[in-house]
Amino acid sequence: MNLSPRIRFGLRLALAMVMAYGVALSMDWQKPFWAGLSVTVLSLDSAGQSVLKIILRTVGTLAAAVVALSLIALFPQERWWFFLSLSLVEGFCCYRMLGSPYPYAWMVSGFVAAIIAIDGGPPDGLRDFNVAMERLQETGTGILAYTFSGFLIPTGSTGGSFKSNIMAMSQRLGSLLESCLAPYGGKSTGDSQTAKDLRQLDAEAATLESLVAPVALESGSIWMERRRWHHVALGFRALPRVLNHVRLAGLTLAERERLLLEPSVSLLHKGVDQRFAAMGEAMAGQSPGSPPPSSPLLRAISPERMDCSMEERAHLQASWRPLQHLDELSARLWGLMNPLPSGHGEACSPALRPHLYVRLAMIDPDHLWLASRLMAQIWIAVLLWIYLPGLPIGLTIISLMPSIGLTMAQTPMLRGQTLVAPALQALLATGVVYVFVLPRLDGFFGLASVLAMASFAIGTYYYKNAPMRTLTLCLFIVACSIRNQQTYNFINFLNLSIAVFVAFAIAAFSQDLPVSWLPERQALRLLRRLMCSTNAIVELTMHTVHTPLRWPNRMRLAFYRKAARNIPAKLASLAVKLPLQMLKSNKDQVDELVNAVQSVSLWLDDWSEAPPQLNAPSFNLPSTSLPEFRESLEDGVLPSTPFHLESALQAVKVINEGCLSHLKGVPAGQATGHEMDRLTLWLGCGFRLESAMRELQGIAGWFEWERWRQSRFC
Repeated sequence: MNLSPRIRFGLRLALAMVMAYGVALSMDWQKPFWAGLSVTVLSLDSAGQSVLKIILRTVGTLAAAVVALSLIALFPQERWWFFLSLSLVEGFCCYRMLGSPYPYAWMVSGFVAAIIAIDGGPPDGLRDFNVAMERLQETGTGILAYTFSGFLIPTGSTGGSFKSNIMAMSQRLGSLLESCLAPYGGKSTGDSQTAKDLRQLDAEAATLESLVAPVALESGSIWMERRRWHHVALGFRALPRVLNHVRLAGLTLAERERLLLEPSVSLLHKGVDQRFAAMGEAMAGQSPGSPPPSSPLLRAISPERMDCSMEERAHLQASWRPLQHLDELSARLWGLMNPLPSGHGEACSPALRPHLYVRLAMIDPDHLWLASRLMAQIWIAVLLWIYLPGLPIGLTIISLMPSIGLTMAQTPMLRGQTLVAPALQALLATGVVYVFVLPRLDGFFGLASVLAMASFAIGTYYYKNAPMRTLTLCLFIVACSIRNQQTYNFINFLNLSIAVFVAFAIAAFSQDLPVSWLPERQALRLLRRLMCSTNAIVELTMHTVHTPLRWPNRMRLAFYRKAARNIPAKLASLAVKLPLQMLKSNKDQVDELVNAVQSVSLWLDDWSEAPPQLNAPSFNLPSTSLPEFRESLEDGVLPSTPFHLESALQAVKVINEGCLSHLKGVPAGQATGHEMDRLTLWLGCGFRLESAMRELQGIAGWFEWERWRQSRFC
């Protein structure tokens, strides 16, 4: 009999829950519900995703046990130092969770460390060790129960969705490529729609990257080549940014530049389109009719095309660069998906890095604020426990805060009050079972029936909503608190309900600490950060032209470049959450703002990537003080003319004028060579950066920024 995936998932969850409780109760463990909680959080519809989560949960629990026992041993009688150290550990886990490819391991390390450290009770070495060991044993029991239930009721496969996602993306890349290259042929295209499609492709590529590890755990062949498939996912992750760069470079072409580039663009269009089509056919198990070109189609720009003015030559170089990036990236992607027997395709994969976002060991301000919010939530709970001794089960509230805070950190826009209604529904349903059903059970058979029915009902009802499924089932398990020596006391259930609501109240109270996470406030911070990054990058790049930067300034430059690269994607995700009616704006205006920010980010990155080394004393650069800009940032508010970027814009303008005059003064016979090509390219990127900043300056004038500074305008 063929059952639907929803029914199979519910049956698998119910079976695993019954087995986990059966083992835990037969072993007479003090808190059997820990095994049930392990089953709850591991309940995923894919075998690969479940196995990956099992591995991460095991690693996270082991790390949490070591940390918790260490804190108890270091501060046995010093509660202030103990909670200070615990909050720092939780903040570190939160920060690492937000920037890690495996965030679940850090999340488990955070909330399990709090549970073990606080549930250990008063300092007692043997008791604390037993609590940690019991937690490890019950976590392992839940893992084994869910794994065994997966064998009895087969789960889905991640491999099918992985291949289908690549096929769907490859099929869409052909139309996107045509839209991005249309400006090079003088054709009109739906510019706003193309930008939206590229942002959607970027979101799908990010999902593709998270599927590589589960697929590798399901398939032995992919496991042996997991590095290659990881680079394939990274390549698809880089494609939207490169295509967007190509599109923006073509929008500002002059007619003469378009005529000079047209033969190469036609050749590139045909070759890259063949590669994208072949990628989709390869994932479908078909061999392409005619093999696409595997080597890059574009070399360095030919000398005969340089017979033009220095300004035209600079624009030509700037437009040629993103075309080369697209050519190289598509060639390497095809080489990775269809590697040669000699392994040439995989050998090319490290060369993807110039076009990819490489994670740097730098501070991310948004992640730092979220970690600070979690620490504030923990300290609010600690202070309530210390100074309100009549508060029921205050330690339980403290142990709940890391779980709630880490969940909120993954979805910063989630408001704490939105969780109250689902929690109330779960507690009301649990209260009915706890008061009217559990006292009438006789033996494990009756208990197993209740657990199975509850797990099946919750699992099928919230089949597509994993967060709600986890929240509801966890509250049910904790509130029932099933154990061998079961006692039924409505006061205990009421106290636990009060603790849950106090924890959610703390989350709601602290949701704007230390900064507000309303979408409009976050958008303002991102735009202000873009101004700060632009200012710093311009200043540091100007110094680089004459004198190589020392390591502190190199780290600063890398930090600001990373921030400028991240801001467009963050701002694009916020655009759909902005209260447009309250802001007196419309969706098209916000989309134009996002596109302008992307343009500034792309050309700023290119402009600062490889500035030339000039030793000519006549090459004068502007002052780098930018006083008005810095004062506005130090005041913590936007300048009076929002996003004006006037100081940085004027600096780039003077630099471009200096480069152009310097190039015009070079004799014709010396206007060649590597350094001159770099200077010409830098000038071309500078022209494009100046144009993008002016566009952002104009678009910013559409908005009433005073309304954005207010909090929901009430």
